[in-house]
Amino acid sequence: MAVGEILFMVLEIIGTISFAVSGAMAALEKRVDLFGVIFLGITTALAGGILRDVIIGKVPPTAFADSNYMLVAGITAALVFLIAFFAKDYYKNNVEVVDGINNVFDAAGLGVFTITGAKVAMYTGHLSNGFFVVFLGMMTGIGGGVLRDLMIGEIPLVLRKRVYAVASILGGIVYYQLFWHHVNDTVATFIGAGVVFGMRMLATIFKWNLPKAFE
Repeated sequence: MAVGEILFMVLEIIGTISFAVSGAMAALEKRVDLFGVIFLGITTALAGGILRDVIIGKVPPTAFADSNYMLVAGITAALVFLIAFFAKDYYKNNVEVVDGINNVFDAAGLGVFTITGAKVAMYTGHLSNGFFVVFLGMMTGIGGGVLRDLMIGEIPLVLRKRVYAVASILGGIVYYQLFWHHVNDTVATFIGAGVVFGMRMLATIFKWNLPKAFE
């Protein structure tokens, strides 16, 4: 297996775990049961990749062709449920800490899946189409979070605060430009994902939001 393939697989697993944690924690906030936590964790982790594959015409999507991703997401979400179940008091009394942890995992998933989505676009013959590369990266990154928020009855985070999609777009552009200018792919990958993660963290710390017509 080539180094690039190994890196891609590792990134997919990291993104899957990160978004599964984020989805499971969002489900816990809505007081759903065990099945709901696992289902929402899996949905958050896999929906972006499924959307990516549908856009490029890959049927069935990787999430259904390789059950390992669903298994990893399901086990991760179940572990989050068990931790919360056996640490109820801490979970309930430290809402801000829990929210911060959720945000870190969400940012990590966004960064990783933004880059894997961009890689898929380039690997499937669209290297010269920078717009499509960045777009597919963004859709892969935000797809799971959008579906997660809709399923728990929230306006998707991407539409309301903390430069969510903007961070994904900028990270995708940085990765694409570095790759286009022949920077080592591993280096470009970590820099691109780091831009997304860093922007999300800074936006959270400093409360960066895009302007709204009404407050």
